[in-house]
Amino acid sequence: MREEVKNLIDAVNEESDYLDELADVIRDQREAMRDRDTENVNSLMSEMRDIFFDAQTSDTRRNDLSRSLAAKYMCEPKASSLSEKMHEDERMIFNGAVDRLTQTIFVLKSEMMILTGLIDQHEKYTSMLLSEFNRLNGDRLSQSGGADFRG
Repeated sequence: MREEVKNLIDAVNEESDYLDELADVIRDQREAMRDRDTENVNSLMSEMRDIFFDAQTSDTRRNDLSRSLAAKYMCEPKASSLSEKMHEDERMIFNGAVDRLTQTIFVLKSEMMILTGLIDQHEKYTSMLLSEFNRLNGDRLSQSGGADFRG
């Protein structure tokens, strides 16, 4: 296998590994939120930032290698174009790595959608509780002789 192709395959696999780790941390964070474990949530946020930085670095490396290989083979720096220029054995391994990265991105997006939905629900629930608290607190003020400015 040519060295530049091996380096690109390694970069794709490395990025997949980081994104898998990120999805795992998001799942752990969701569990910690469910358990109301604030300390663990904060710890996982820190871990998530570190993994995200590593994933970004890996993504940049993969993009640089893709562009370099595309320039060498005079094609676009897209997986499909690069794959066409590879030998059969390289192509099979490369396509497998690309498929894994695509699946990992799909899983990560799904986890992010779930987390975003939970945060939205939490925000609505908190808003309802604050509204009810303010309503009840306003009733206490009016009962204690304070001014009630509600319409």
